[in-house]
Amino acid sequence: MYRNIGCNYLGFVKIANSGKRMKATGSLILFVLFFVLAACQSTAPVLAPPTAHIEATLVPYTPTAFQPLAATATSNIPLTFTPTIAPPTSTPNPYEKYTIAAMRSRSYGTGRIELLEELSDEGSFQRYKFRYPSDGIMIYGFVNIPKGEGPFPAIILLHGNYSTENYALMPYTTYYADQIVKQGYVVFHPNLRNFGESGKGDDRYRTGQAADVLNLIPMIEAQGGQIGALSMLNAEKIGIWAHSMGGEVALRVLTITDQIDAAVLYAPMSADLLKVANAINSSVERETPLSQISTISIQASFGLITTPIKLYHGTADTIVPFTWSKETCTILTTLGKNIDCKFYDGEKHTFSGNAEPSLKKSYYAFFEDYLK
Repeated sequence: MYRNIGCNYLGFVKIANSGKRMKATGSLILFVLFFVLAACQSTAPVLAPPTAHIEATLVPYTPTAFQPLAATATSNIPLTFTPTIAPPTSTPNPYEKYTIAAMRSRSYGTGRIELLEELSDEGSFQRYKFRYPSDGIMIYGFVNIPKGEGPFPAIILLHGNYSTENYALMPYTTYYADQIVKQGYVVFHPNLRNFGESGKGDDRYRTGQAADVLNLIPMIEAQGGQIGALSMLNAEKIGIWAHSMGGEVALRVLTITDQIDAAVLYAPMSADLLKVANAINSSVERETPLSQISTISIQASFGLITTPIKLYHGTADTIVPFTWSKETCTILTTLGKNIDCKFYDGEKHTFSGNAEPSLKKSYYAFFEDYLK
């Protein structure tokens, strides 16, 4: 304020110094001039603009039923990626435990398989309810044990995604378990975490479900051939049969362990992290930092797989695009892996008609070659 007013007085001072004023007036003017010049040299305070206040709105994540969509983003994952564990830093990496490297470096299988009760006698085999511990929670399921001398190889059968509200101990995949046991295999069908009676637990990127399988494998190896209902089990031969989401889980398991001797993947989900995140509408997985994608995504670690794979997919699948399986087959073939892929024209997410018997005949022969 003073600066504007004082500087306007300069014109008055100029007139006063013309000699037409009285001496006393001149003295007064000199005093005013000194005051004005001091005011003109001062700097007016500059007020900072007000800072806007932004209200953040948190939108809670609500999981939706499994309805995969065509992927619109890819992770551009290198095919020759070798996972490594970064040296520890002062700030813990919240994604570290989900990485392929971290899952390969930890141990599995502390505990035992418990056969809880006989569910039924199906003539050629008996069905039991079982449970086992997996990272602090209990996993429940059923096991089909063929009658006879054995020894019988083991097959772990992995179900796909399903309504958790209507999920029963024996879901839609029971049909496949009952067919496989008749071929001379002990079939373990775990209900993976967050399904049925099984415990609730962290399962980002389906790593928790993969841990459920990885914990079961050494228990089968330890208890096979021992006294009891599993005495006829040949624990040296273990296979996996997996459908849909279970196929993605199986692929992760195969990058972590070489204890599986043969794997059948039936309409499996993609091994590309971002494609699956888009398909299941998971904002949590879509927001994975780019720096972490190649360490978590299964596709980046395909080079670690040693298990022979047989893959089947229908070209009319509206749940899981068959193009995902074509990509999986192309990459694994390029890497020189033992994989054989068959695509059934016009078949959907589960096969019907003449395709279904053809499918079974094919994977029966595959298991026969590698497990017996």
